[in-house]
Amino acid sequence: MRHLILLLFMVMTCPMQAAAEPTSIRCDGKYYLQQQPYFVTFDIEKRHFVFERAGGNIITGEISSENDEQLDLSLRGTGGRILLSFNRKRNVMTWPGMPAGELGRNLLQHTCTDVISRTVLSMFYQPEQFDPKRRDPVDAFSLSCPGNTGLYFFTMDRVTKTVVVETEHFSGVISGNITGMNDGVIKFTFGRGLSDPHDALWDERSRSLTLIGIAGDSSRPTKVQECTVTEPRSIMEYYEEWVRWGK
Repeated sequence: MRHLILLLFMVMTCPMQAAAEPTSIRCDGKYYLQQQPYFVTFDIEKRHFVFERAGGNIITGEISSENDEQLDLSLRGTGGRILLSFNRKRNVMTWPGMPAGELGRNLLQHTCTDVISRTVLSMFYQPEQFDPKRRDPVDAFSLSCPGNTGLYFFTMDRVTKTVVVETEHFSGVISGNITGMNDGVIKFTFGRGLSDPHDALWDERSRSLTLIGIAGDSSRPTKVQECTVTEPRSIMEYYEEWVRWGK
């Protein structure tokens, strides 16, 4: 009986092991002689991963097996699956070749490096041309804000000036830009186009978000609310949604 009590005490007092956070790598891919780097973000516990080309294309995949040496990966492709592997010791991604004459494909091996875990900033988009490096998190954070029927989120980076807004219940993603920072106040804009501009302020000291309204428009009053600051939201937040969309 004393042994049982001791065992229960140990179970109740030992801290729960924290869930592993997603991790990301950047691989030096090539298309013919042109450099085409790409990112891969792994969620080892859920056996999921996201492939992200530097130009913005995102594809989901599954980790079919894993050990200390290697991850075997299955990437969603057009009409089937693409199999590849990541050597964890050598940090090399291998895309198998196929020696079959006119259907042949060269073996590809790309050197990879660990990078800051990819975030929802990877979904940033502007109609005009922009530097893809604006999607890279440098000094990023997220805001979790109460909406009418659930939470909505802002993720922004103080260095790249990038903003991504996630509306409630994964119903949409809107891009924006930081337009100014002064004395702990971040000014930014976002919208679904030139006809839908929104201006906002985030006060880092008071933890208050101000959504600036439009004078004379009763449907767009100025709103002030408190939001919670969190770590930047992971790109893996959208994995299930992308699978449903067939990505």
